Amino acid sequence: MLRRILIPVLAALCLLTACLAAPAGAGTIVVKLTFVPGKLAVKSAPAVVSGTRQVPVTIADGRGSGAGWTLKLASAKPVTVVGITARCAAGSTCTLPTAASGPSGSVVLRAARDSGMGVMNLIVTVAAQTGSTPVTFSVS
Repeated sequence: MLRRILIPVLAALCLLTACLAAPAGAGTIVVKLTFVPGKLAVKSAPAVVSGTRQVPVTIADGRGSGAGWTLKLASAKPVTVVGITARCAAGSTCTLPTAASGPSGSVVLRAARDSGMGVMNLIVTVAAQTGSTPVTFSVS
């Protein structure tokens, strides 16, 4: 009697474990990945310079090319760039800009190749030569 019960139970267990241990179905899975580069962007609050003022500027270079960039300043009256400091933005892994050229005319900073990648917070210190003037920044 025990034999009649045990043989079908063991046979069922063998079939069950064989099904569970069977290899997955054959086939090929193709996964295509593409790299979509980001953009180069600049962001700063509207600023009016009278005397000397520090203006926070955020630059985001997500292009992934390492081509560098040029930060320019536009104002209605002459202003002078007195200083620039840079740090990586919170939560960003960045490569701080290495100056290929410093302030000259409307150019605030020209980041050398393979630098200035990721998101950076810059503090640009500017001085107005006469009166007060609004300033804006652009990057290319």
